[in-house]
Amino acid sequence: MRRKEILKILLSVLIAIFIMVGAAALLLAGFRRSAEEEQKKQDAMSALENVPTVAPTAAVSATPSPSPTPRPTATPTPIPTIVAAFNPDDFWDYWYSTDGTASINVYNISSDTISFSFYQTNRNQTESVSADITAEVAGNAATFTFSDTAGNTSSGNLTFDNGRLYLHITTGEPVSSVYPNVNCIMSREQVQLVPDPTATPTPAAEQENPEQTYTQTGEYFFPDSNSRYLTDEDLAPYSYDQLELAKNEIYARHGRQFVTERIADYFNSKSWYQGTVDPNTFDAQQDSVFNEYEMANIQKIDEWMANMG
Repeated sequence: MRRKEILKILLSVLIAIFIMVGAAALLLAGFRRSAEEEQKKQDAMSALENVPTVAPTAAVSATPSPSPTPRPTATPTPIPTIVAAFNPDDFWDYWYSTDGTASINVYNISSDTISFSFYQTNRNQTESVSADITAEVAGNAATFTFSDTAGNTSSGNLTFDNGRLYLHITTGEPVSSVYPNVNCIMSREQVQLVPDPTATPTPAAEQENPEQTYTQTGEYFFPDSNSRYLTDEDLAPYSYDQLELAKNEIYARHGRQFVTERIADYFNSKSWYQGTVDPNTFDAQQDSVFNEYEMANIQKIDEWMANMG
């Protein structure tokens, strides 16, 4: 028993020694590790202290980019001035045809547009037409169309040439005895018209021979019967036969032919008469031929003839 107890004590002592030796070994290893770490730390500190001081490399100054060469400002090429085709100031106011029957009054003009009034009469100045016209100007000319106060539809052109004014106007289908018709270089000087002594009708006095009362020396009895209403004073000086001719004068202007010999002979003697429509055809469409003045004047002449019996 005693031996066993001694063995236990020895075993306990050995175990204690073993544990102490292990603990000492662990402690020594920890100390050694700490020493090595401390040495490494010292070596690192020493190495840092021995690192040579490096002079900083001077920063390289960036070479400034060269300023772009200023682009020279181009001197604009002078635009050639276009010489006006004509000087509008040369064409204001009145211009007259060389025969004295037509005139225009330019009351507004520029290089782009022209406005003017137009007037034309016959040589006796017993009948006339007029119009107000505005046209565009292209270069040194203006082209236009218009309707006048008598209902004529006309076309024409103006040409501006170094202060001279050329006017050309034509009427395709005239509806009156006076109508726009000009073709000349216009003038600033007005030509004074001298009436044709044979063109103005002189009312014949009542004669004893009624067969001779219709003799008419002028071109018209009433040259403006298509543009105004005839009055009693207009008709009073004429005989029955003369009024019959005056009435048929309205028909003759529209080209009606006549069957009665003396009436046909009378109108065939007139320079303006052109009988192109036979009586039956004309009478069938006369309601669409005459204007309001002509219809009223035909009726008034009929009434006077009826009263004269």
